[in-house]
Amino acid sequence: MITVTIHHDENRHVSAFEFSGHAEYDQTGKDLVCAGASTIAFGTVNAIYALLNIEPKIEQANEGGGYLRVELPSDIDSEIDAKLQLIVQVMTAQVYSMVQSYGQYIRINYNQVGGGTE
Repeated sequence: MITVTIHHDENRHVSAFEFSGHAEYDQTGKDLVCAGASTIAFGTVNAIYALLNIEPKIEQANEGGGYLRVELPSDIDSEIDAKLQLIVQVMTAQVYSMVQSYGQYIRINYNQVGGGTE
C-alpha cells in the first residue's frame, strides 16, 4: 500500500509531505496506482521548482524506490508561501481522487507536527 503523509501545524500549514510504500496493484511497469502516485509526487516537486523557484529538501529511497519525503522551506515570503501551500493543496486533492477509486492501494494520513496524528 502507498501511504501519503501530510505533515502540518495546528493551522493546517503544511511543512512536509511523504509518499511511501508500493501499491502492488499490478506488476512493476504496469501498476497504474504506483504510476499515478509517482506522477502526483514528482509533478508537485516539479511545480514547486518551476513555478516558485524553490528548492525543497528532498529525501528519496535509492534502491527499490517507494519513498519520497519533501520538506518545505519555512523562511520564505508570505505571498510565495501562500502559493506553495496552494500547490500542496492541489496535490492533496489529486491524492484524494486516487483514494476514492483505489483506496485499497493508497491512503492519506495527516500528522500534526508537535501534536500527534489526526
